Amino acid sequence: MVTRDLVLDGRRRFDLPVTVVWIDGVGLNLWAHYGPSEMEAPRRVLLEMLHANGEYPFVKFGLSEDDRPLLMTELPPSSVTEVALGQALVRLVVVADRLLEVTAPAVASRGRLPDWEGRAGRNDPLLERYGPEVEATMPPWVSPPAPMERPPRRSWRRRLFGRGQ
Repeated sequence: MVTRDLVLDGRRRFDLPVTVVWIDGVGLNLWAHYGPSEMEAPRRVLLEMLHANGEYPFVKFGLSEDDRPLLMTELPPSSVTEVALGQALVRLVVVADRLLEVTAPAVASRGRLPDWEGRAGRNDPLLERYGPEVEATMPPWVSPPAPMERPPRRSWRRRLFGRGQ
């Protein structure tokens, strides 16, 4: 068995840790780890991830031994090529990009993602080469609108008595 750990960046989701494992007779397994091991994903998020299993071909969500969400894909030994590996890596990143808002509570504390505004990805050439082919095999997707800013909440006393308006 041979393993390698990578950190991949998508267009929206950055710092996605991926473990690539070659197992003789089985093939190549790729596991994208969602969030730190000490973080517990809410049940609602896990259900959304499992629901995505039916929507996205060639990838599956599951749980690791320590109950951390994983996004996985496999390549049988006969189909392992440079192109197939590139497509598999990009497939993980594209799904992570598409499900960023849904999976935020599994990725970051309190569901608040880091500020990645303006950050350049480490593996843009990989995304440019295999991204169009990979996205063609997936369902259509539209980027979600930017979240609206919520006004500050007033205390119950101010709402009840109308002071400080």
